[in-house]
Order: sequence, then C-alpha cells, then structure tokens
Amino acid sequence: MNNDLLLEFKEQLEPFLSSTNIIVEKNKIQFYSTGIRVGNGDASIVLLPSTLWEFWKAISISISFNKIIIIQAANTGLTGGSTPFGYDYDREVVIINTMLIDQLIILNKGDQIIAFPGTTLYQLEEKLLPLSRGPHSVIGSSCIGAS
Repeated sequence: MNNDLLLEFKEQLEPFLSSTNIIVEKNKIQFYSTGIRVGNGDASIVLLPSTLWEFWKAISISISFNKIIIIQAANTGLTGGSTPFGYDYDREVVIINTMLIDQLIILNKGDQIIAFPGTTLYQLEEKLLPLSRGPHSVIGSSCIGAS
C-alpha cells in the first residue's frame, strides 16, 4: 500500500481503534502474517479491535478501501486460512485479529453460551466447569456439544 493510501486508511480507522491497535510496522505484522503451523504471506496492516463495534468498523472501512480481509483469532489453524498465503494478491491484505474480543456470556444458567471470537478454550472450560458442562472440544471440536 503506498504511504498516502496507508495514511488515509489509518486516519479513517483511528476514530474507532486505538493507535496501538493499528499495526503497520512490517516486523510486527510478520507475527500475524505467519501461521503457527502453516501459511505465510504479505499483509499491509493488522487491526486489533477490542469490541464488536470496532470489529464492524474495521471491516466496513477495509471494504470501503477495497482491501482483502483475513479475520484471525489465535492463528493456530491447521489449514493456513488465518494468514495470508503467498505474496501475489491482487490487492492489499488487511488482517483483523479478534483475540481482544474475548467476552463470554452464559445464557439460561448454562443452557447456551455466547463466546465472542477471541474467547479461548481455557476461558470456556473455566466458565463451564461450575455448571457441570464441558466444551465439545473434549471430543475434538471447539464448539459446545450436548454434554
């Protein structure tokens, strides 16, 4: 992304995201653009929203600038889908990392759970334990099962 466009993109984001949650330095972007297991590629910017509102604004502004958007949580995916893959995209890539959006809401005394995208399996297990419930991950998935 040329410097003028990057500056304009950042200026549009700054009313909604803290400047510390907008990463443009290549050495810091590399952490997010390199998969823990697989995947590596180029990204122009990394955004770290901390609320669903910031997440929505980050997506909306990225779309208005015609960016490729990769949404990422902890970047531990087996398939490489949470990072850019290669250096030949036709537009700039924006990585939106959701780990700061980690709220967990228990509904109906544990009958249902709303786990925001940054919620970890450990947080989920901790909240479910007193309810005598377990996440489906015990049998190989990261969704709540019928336990």
